[in-house]
Amino acid sequence: MRSFLLAAVLGVSLSAYDAAHLQKALEDKECIGCDLRGANLSKNDFSGADFHGSDLSNADLHESLFEMGDLSDCNLSGANLEKALFWKGTMKHSDLSRIRARGANFKGTNLQQSNLSFANLRGTKSWKANFTDALLKKTDFTDAELGDAKFVHNDLRSCKLTKTLLWKTHFSDVKMTKAQCAHAKKEEALLDSNVTCR
Repeated sequence: MRSFLLAAVLGVSLSAYDAAHLQKALEDKECIGCDLRGANLSKNDFSGADFHGSDLSNADLHESLFEMGDLSDCNLSGANLEKALFWKGTMKHSDLSRIRARGANFKGTNLQQSNLSFANLRGTKSWKANFTDALLKKTDFTDAELGDAKFVHNDLRSCKLTKTLLWKTHFSDVKMTKAQCAHAKKEEALLDSNVTCR
């Protein structure tokens, strides 16, 4: 609260991006370790770009392309990722909490050890995505396509899996509710013997 009041008095935004970093991102189509908090990067093609270690919290990335891009070790909390494409990219160790990613494409994306708490992933396509060791507290996968995705060492009990496609999705050493397990089996998911259903 004190920092917020101090920022208000000094006229400084707590989520202001670095203008030079934004220009570099838009011109070079990449920016490593940059301050892009709250920046508008929507509807751009960043395919193959390297943004690892950057702060993109509350940024607008909707409808942008990050095909095979590197967004590892990034802070994307609260960002708008709706209808963005991250096909075969990496988002390892990234903070993706509270992202709004309805309709985004994470096919083949590496999301190992990422924080997806309270993330809106409704209607996303995440075929063959890797969620190993990802934090999934109250993550919303409603209507998402998770076919052939990998979940290892996760607690999914607070997640929404309503109408979620789980064909050949691999679950190993995860905790699920009985209802989630029943849905997964109906969807022909692959549940290892170490999956806990309760």
